[in-house]
Amino acid sequence: MARLNIHGNIILTFEFEAYVDVYWKELSEFIIEKYGNKVFDDNNEVEAILLDSFDFFLKKFQSLIEEEKTFSFFLYTFFLNEQSWDFLIKIRSGHSLGEVNENDFSIYRRVLKLILEQGCDIDLASGDFPTGAQVLEFDEKIQKLYYLGSWIYTFAEQIAYQKMIGNAHTVDFDSAKMIGVEWKKHYDKVYTEIIKSEIPEDYSNGVYDINAVRDLKTALNSCFNIEYDEAISIIFQVKRHFSNSDLQTIEPYVLPINLAYIRGIETIDAENFYNGMSISRTNKLSLQDAILKPYSTERYMYRPILIYNIDGVERALIGEGKLTESLYILANNAISWNTIPKDWRLNKCMVRFMSRKGNEHDKILEDKIEALLLKNKYRYCRNIKSFKRPNQNNLNIDNHLAGEIDFIIVNDNARKIFVADSKYNKSKYEAVGYRSDYSNFLKSYEPQLSKKVNWIRENKIILQEHLKIIYNLSDYSITSYDVEGLFFINTPTFYMYNGTYKAITINKFESFLLGEYTLPVLEYRDCTGKVINIQHPYFKE
Repeated sequence: MARLNIHGNIILTFEFEAYVDVYWKELSEFIIEKYGNKVFDDNNEVEAILLDSFDFFLKKFQSLIEEEKTFSFFLYTFFLNEQSWDFLIKIRSGHSLGEVNENDFSIYRRVLKLILEQGCDIDLASGDFPTGAQVLEFDEKIQKLYYLGSWIYTFAEQIAYQKMIGNAHTVDFDSAKMIGVEWKKHYDKVYTEIIKSEIPEDYSNGVYDINAVRDLKTALNSCFNIEYDEAISIIFQVKRHFSNSDLQTIEPYVLPINLAYIRGIETIDAENFYNGMSISRTNKLSLQDAILKPYSTERYMYRPILIYNIDGVERALIGEGKLTESLYILANNAISWNTIPKDWRLNKCMVRFMSRKGNEHDKILEDKIEALLLKNKYRYCRNIKSFKRPNQNNLNIDNHLAGEIDFIIVNDNARKIFVADSKYNKSKYEAVGYRSDYSNFLKSYEPQLSKKVNWIRENKIILQEHLKIIYNLSDYSITSYDVEGLFFINTPTFYMYNGTYKAITINKFESFLLGEYTLPVLEYRDCTGKVINIQHPYFKE
């Protein structure tokens, strides 16, 4: 077990050696007893084994949580979570990770949140912040939960890829009868050399609404008739009434009473405001749903006020770091996708704000694309619903013919016409989240884009005449140009590696436009020794 103090923050690192002979051995024995000791290659059998493995670790995690009967353990976990946020801010400000593995740290923070959420279900006895031997005892337990949680997330990922790709994994056992899960075919090479290597840069260079937090606070102020900063300061004023400890709990019912009195608003409105920031046993997700629905607003990620039942009384545990984090995540990865806490939906003004932000957010990505097109002097049409025609009325296509097209871009040097739809997708960081995106692309976005591509391919002369009019061209022909469908996306998602159409992130858009970036081609040597070139889409036969 490693308990580190880095930049003044306490961080637990991922350790697994002590738990392999306990949990991994038990899982292996369970799977062998149920399915047998052999190589599993069939899609349905593999998926069933992955689901059982996921459920195995889920139950182990849940049972460890339910052992805790005092508040002390969750108070300590809360402290570690606040420490992790402070550490993350320092890393983003340029400090080194030190001995901390970045990927492990991400899982660590998720696991801490899972622990805190699931504690809301337990009737707890009061307890103080641990000292001495109890800290070591809690560290050991959190290490176990860290190990179990890491495997819960791993199996959730493998299940998601198995469902998206179909027949993606093989399950086997080593000489010690320990279970192993491997990618099939060339999939591991694609995952390692393309997906894992490209994704970080695409995330860090996405476009974002720089006014998102400000706009959310303004909407909360207007819709609830409050001052957000004042409403938050009430939390800390009440805490200081009892002690100056950051770990001081308070009774949550006092918050709306104080806010309603100070602002002269209805208590029910103040309650809805704070309820939208609170997570308790009445609205928290089950452990399984918390894993499989990571972007639900019924998560501690979005709701920074934890409400526990301690000695039969509701007590709220609230951290300054978590308040900041939740506001940022709500503003940047929820509101613009028509997602707000249910309690805030009771306020019609907040619903209107959510709808407005949802309508506006595609424009952020499209504006960036247009700026790059102008910079590089490409001919294009944006948000086109009709085409100009010489000596005739405009031809409307925003109907059964094709539908509105976000961008038509002409690359005269490459003699290509790109027909593109832009998708300002919510930032998602795991295959569980990618899966819903992938389904949307396959079932909805692809058929829509195909219709538009086919129409342009069959009506290049109409596009040509439109371009001649808007660009004042007398002699211009594109009838021999190839037509290609594209998606422009903000942040990476699995579809970009396995879709019918290329999906280009905004990070790579300009280099793609200039021909400097093409989708990678990998060389793969199969089991017979034959070298195969693996091209997009990478996970299809």
